[in-house]
Amino acid sequence: MKVPTKPELTHMQIQAILRENSIPEDQIKYIGDKEYTTQYAAHPEYHGDIMPWYLIGGEHEVPVCDIGSIDQVDEDDCVPENDGWGPAGPPPEN
Repeated sequence: MKVPTKPELTHMQIQAILRENSIPEDQIKYIGDKEYTTQYAAHPEYHGDIMPWYLIGGEHEVPVCDIGSIDQVDEDDCVPENDGWGPAGPPPEN
């Protein structure tokens, strides 16, 4: 049995997430397989390899090897007053 590489595993995870959830294409979209050329310096071990690419946020074409992880973000985690990082709100009225 062939063990999937990290990029193959990440691609399988993303595909499963896309199948099981209604994520708009303007957030993440699979755009096909392309070569990881020497133009990209981040992972020289993949130069010349064909791998899946994704369009992130409608503007960034990213090879799967550059996607570090897939994590769910709750909407309320993005609101400063809910995450402990934002400025303190006014004191509650009595």
